[in-house]
Amino acid sequence: MIVAYIFKISNNTAMPPKKHNAFMMFVMEWRKSSAEGRNLTIPQAVAHCGEIWQNMTKQERGPYTSHAKDADVLARAKKEPMNSCGQTISSVEQEERAEAEKQMQMKRDIDRIVLRGKAQHDLENTKFIFAAFNYFAKTNSSIYIPAEFAACLFSLRSGKTSIYSSLINPGHLIFGQSSESQQHAETTHQLPLPPSAMGESDMGRLYSNILEYLRSCQTNEKPNDPLVVFTSPDLMPVVKGCFRYLACDMEDEDEQKIHVYDIQYLFYVLKSEVMEIADLPKQAINKSVTDSLFAKDFFEYHSGIACQYHEDRDRSKYCTQSMVARWSYVFSDYMCGDLAIKPLPGKHLPPKQESKFKVINPNLNADDTGMDTSFASFSTIQSELKQEHSFVPTDHTAFSASIENAVDFPSLNGRKTKASRQPLSNHRNAQETKNDWNVPASKRSVNETEFDMSRH
Repeated sequence: MIVAYIFKISNNTAMPPKKHNAFMMFVMEWRKSSAEGRNLTIPQAVAHCGEIWQNMTKQERGPYTSHAKDADVLARAKKEPMNSCGQTISSVEQEERAEAEKQMQMKRDIDRIVLRGKAQHDLENTKFIFAAFNYFAKTNSSIYIPAEFAACLFSLRSGKTSIYSSLINPGHLIFGQSSESQQHAETTHQLPLPPSAMGESDMGRLYSNILEYLRSCQTNEKPNDPLVVFTSPDLMPVVKGCFRYLACDMEDEDEQKIHVYDIQYLFYVLKSEVMEIADLPKQAINKSVTDSLFAKDFFEYHSGIACQYHEDRDRSKYCTQSMVARWSYVFSDYMCGDLAIKPLPGKHLPPKQESKFKVINPNLNADDTGMDTSFASFSTIQSELKQEHSFVPTDHTAFSASIENAVDFPSLNGRKTKASRQPLSNHRNAQETKNDWNVPASKRSVNETEFDMSRH
C-alpha cells in the first residue's frame, strides 16, 4: 500500500520535453521521400544517412536545424506549465478545487445533520460521535501509524453517554523512523514505541471493533450510509490516516466509509441554532468567536477523565480519552445553559472531585466566589464583560498650562539665569539704539538716519 502511494506521488511529476535533433529530422524526411528509406528500419536509416549528413554543408543543414527548433517551440507550447516541484499547474489547481469541494460538502453535511434535528424539535437529543487518534510515526502525507484511539457518543440532553478507548500496538515501525517517533512520543503521549507498545496488536480485529461501535452509535440512518465522526481540525489528517492504516489489514474489505468532519464547525453551527431556539441574540456569534471559545479548553487540566496510563504520568492533556471527554464538556458548557439543561457530573462536566484550590476574582465580593465552573451562556458572558470593562476615555486633545507655573513645568521654572548674563532686551537696546531696523521710517528722526554718500 505504501509503495502504491509513493508511485502515485512520483507519477504526478512530469519530465520536461526532449529537444528535437536536426539530424533525426533529416532522417525522417529521407525515409518519407525515398523508396529505399521506406524499406529500412530507423536504426538502418540512421546508419545510411550518417555519411550523407557528414558530407552536407552548413547551408544544406540549415532547413533541418530550423525545423528542429520549430518543433521544440511547438512541444513547449503543447506541454502544460509546471511549478517548481515538477507538478503541472493544472493538476495542482484540480487538486485544490477537489479539496475545496470536499470542504463545502462537509459543511453541507454538518448543516443537514443539525437542521434535521432542529426541524424535528429534538436538537438536544441529536447524537454526535467524537473521535481522536494518537500516532507513532507519519509514513507519508496520508498514512499514520496509530498508537491510541478513543471515541465517545454525545448529545446535549444526555451528555457523554458511552466511550470506546484502546491502546494500539502496530508491531513494528518503518526503518529509519525510530528517532522521529521517539521524539514525537516524548513530547506528546509518552507511549512506549513498538515492539514494546501496549494494547491491541491485531489491526483487522481492532478496525472491526471500531466499526461495530460506530454502527451501534448510529441512529435513524441507512445501514450503508457513511459513518460520521468529528474531530479537531489539526487531528483530521491524523484520524483519516490512522483509519486508512487500520483498513489495510481487513481480510474482508468493508464498503462502509468513515467520514471525518470538523468539530469546530459543528460547534459553530450547533451554537447558532441553540441560541436561535432559546430566542437569544446571535448577531455576535461567528466562526472566529466559537473557535476561540473552543480553543480555550477550560477542562484541559482536570484529573480523572484520562486513561490510567496517562493519569499516572501526568500526560492527560494528550490522552485521546481525555480529548473526546473534554470536547463533550466544552459543548455542554456553552450550550446546556441556553437550553435550560441541568449539567450532570460525569456526563456534561467532569466527575466531582475535592477542590485543592480556589480561583478568586479580585473584582468580585467574597460572597460571589462560589462558581467553580464556567457554565454560562454567551449572552451572559457578554453582559459580564460589559459590566467589568466600564472605562470611559478622557479627551486629552485640549491642554492649557502656564510656563510660569512650577506644577505644570517644574524643570523650566526651576532653572536660574547666570549672574553675568544680561537680559536679551537690554543687550538689544544697547547695540541697536542708533539704528533700529524695526522702527518705521515715519517715526525716525533725521539724526538717527545715516546716508551712504558713496553710493550717490
